[in-house]
Amino acid sequence: MQKVTDYITRVVTGPIETNTYIIETSPPIVVDPGTGISQYVKKPCVVLLTHTHYDHICGLAEINVQKVYVSKEDLAGLRDPNMNLSRVFGVEFSWSGEYQLFESEMSISGLKFQVLSTPGHTEGSVVLMLENVFFTGDTIFLNSIGRVDFPSSSRKKMKESIAKLLTVFRGVDPEAIVLPGHMEWGSVHQLLRLNPFFKVVES
Repeated sequence: MQKVTDYITRVVTGPIETNTYIIETSPPIVVDPGTGISQYVKKPCVVLLTHTHYDHICGLAEINVQKVYVSKEDLAGLRDPNMNLSRVFGVEFSWSGEYQLFESEMSISGLKFQVLSTPGHTEGSVVLMLENVFFTGDTIFLNSIGRVDFPSSSRKKMKESIAKLLTVFRGVDPEAIVLPGHMEWGSVHQLLRLNPFFKVVES
């Protein structure tokens, strides 16, 4: 476990080191629950999914989930082992609990989130903005982007999403936090300097 802020903790989960984030609210919020998350989340919680690939949803089976928030386009991934790629991991995973579709702005557990649609890695990938924190899932990492060779991926849409996020990032505090679905986290300033897909030179 690693504290990111006073109320956000990162837990690296599963065989491919997926970042799961726990937000200390009432009820707690879990972003992209991976394998083993039940060690850290004991209370009933709500879950936010940046997308529905297996490594980001498999922890749903372990925890007491009140409701899952998911994009309309990625909803099928909760039900379909082909869409969520669980068969690649040698399992047949599906989840049929209560869910709510994302809206562009939402109040969840007392916190206000902006939901940015960022298709590319999956059709329904989203980036979640909470104050000066961005949960980017597998859309972008500090120095790379998510794969675009999966069933609902799109190279063209990924390029459009990168352009959209570049506009957003240029308008926020450079020290705003970027929390990706894999690898290390950092700041917007670091992402714009390190990520070649954004092609921004910071002085």
